[in-house]
Amino acid sequence: MALLIALWIACLPAFAEDWAYRVRPGDTIWDLAGEYLKPDVPWQRLQEYNRITNPYQLPPGSTLRIPLAWLNRQPARAKVVAVRGDAVATDKGQNAPITAGMSLGTGAVLKTSPEASLSLQFADGSRLMLLGDSELLLDRLTRFGRSGMADTRLRLQRGRISNEVRPTRGPAASFIVDTPSASSAVRGTQFRVESSQAVTYTEVLEGRVAVSSPRNSALVKRGYGTVVAAGQAAIKPVALLPAPDLSRVAPTHVRAQPELAWPAVENARQYRVQVADNRRFDTLLADLETATPTVALPTLEEGAYFLRVRAVDADGLEGLDAVVPFRIEGQPEPPYTIAPTEAAVVRTSAVRFQWTKAPAATGYQYEIAGDGDFTAPVAQATTKDRTSAEIALPPGEYAWRIRSVDAGGKAGPYSDALAFTVRPLAEVTDIDSSAAGQSRRDVTFRWPAGQPGQRYRFQMSRTADFKEPQIDRTVDTAEITLPRLRTGTWYLRAQTIDVDGFEGPMPPPQIVEVPCRLCKIGIGAGALLILLAL
Repeated sequence: MALLIALWIACLPAFAEDWAYRVRPGDTIWDLAGEYLKPDVPWQRLQEYNRITNPYQLPPGSTLRIPLAWLNRQPARAKVVAVRGDAVATDKGQNAPITAGMSLGTGAVLKTSPEASLSLQFADGSRLMLLGDSELLLDRLTRFGRSGMADTRLRLQRGRISNEVRPTRGPAASFIVDTPSASSAVRGTQFRVESSQAVTYTEVLEGRVAVSSPRNSALVKRGYGTVVAAGQAAIKPVALLPAPDLSRVAPTHVRAQPELAWPAVENARQYRVQVADNRRFDTLLADLETATPTVALPTLEEGAYFLRVRAVDADGLEGLDAVVPFRIEGQPEPPYTIAPTEAAVVRTSAVRFQWTKAPAATGYQYEIAGDGDFTAPVAQATTKDRTSAEIALPPGEYAWRIRSVDAGGKAGPYSDALAFTVRPLAEVTDIDSSAAGQSRRDVTFRWPAGQPGQRYRFQMSRTADFKEPQIDRTVDTAEITLPRLRTGTWYLRAQTIDVDGFEGPMPPPQIVEVPCRLCKIGIGAGALLILLAL
């Protein structure tokens, strides 16, 4: 078996003896010679080779055999069918951006940026798509006159390609993809090739592909693939993973960034997800890899698209394709949210919601949920041409979301819900200092308590600027007990500290006058002496 495969591979780029042409009504040997033979091969040699006694009479349906060495060979060109993103072609030392309709010949090197993709069409109608971050050399492009045969040889230095090769007719036709570690030869099939770090991945979707390395070869049939590393002794075809089931993917989506999901494929390590705006996938709008059977697509404009998904096995071979069409319906996009942000802590009971203006939006609808469940929102409203709103909310955990409304009253999808916490941080403006002047051993100051878990910083100073506070303490409750104060003027203030360490504003200080007790005693004694003197 291995010997037969080796012989089959070896003969692909080589020429067999003859190419057979079936005579059609009206054909003459002179016309056929002019169309298919090299200029230095006269028609008489063709007559002689086919033992034609009467060159004026070629029976329709008869076979005319032409040696391959006599066929007129011409350089072929590859045409860029479509391109998306940045791609560059290097030909004869000159670099040029790749554009749709460009013609490329033998020796051209194509390089794509990570987000780019492009499609080529060859002389025989075969097509190739080059994915992002890839490098491809057009090693040999030859066609044999009007015979329909083409000899195409490519070298994939790195990256990934997918190919649709037309069934070849004639012994000189071939389509070969070389990589640093393997060679894949076909005669009409659909297959993919990836070259990465001296490893070649070949996946056959239709027909058969002959895969060879310097040490071995294998004939890979439909639904199988191979992994060939440099120096690998054996090439073992393995079954590709089945196509994912995309029947649950909705045909219509109102979000410009739809989130899709499908059942997991057994033994899948990850998935490749591709999006195109045409069924042929000439170029890709998205080429993503995901470790789970879910994906969030990039932003897509309104219109029709095609989704292609395949599973990737543990060896890196990509499985069979699943393709479904879907649409993005025109909906006003939600605005970008400004505040509160995700996981924000709002320190006031009056919460200010802010967002940007959205294209085509004339109004906005927002919802606030107390537990993240918007089935029973605690607040909801519609605004016109406004990008902010202020709502008083009690302390607690909340989430909010917003969507746009267009001039026709159509509401678009909601934005992602953002969780936030309302935990007011009250400013301490009223400290009870009524006990400050009492003549007991100590004195207690009190103020209104904040939220549970909050602490307070209390300061007292002889000066209003608090440059050298006499008292500077942090307490867990809304009061502080201090030793009896000395006589004179005192400035005092208290600051709230939240449970996460956030410090509230330091309010203006209060003033406390502590009278002189000895002065009172002296005044009283003097009054008594005056009375006695009378």
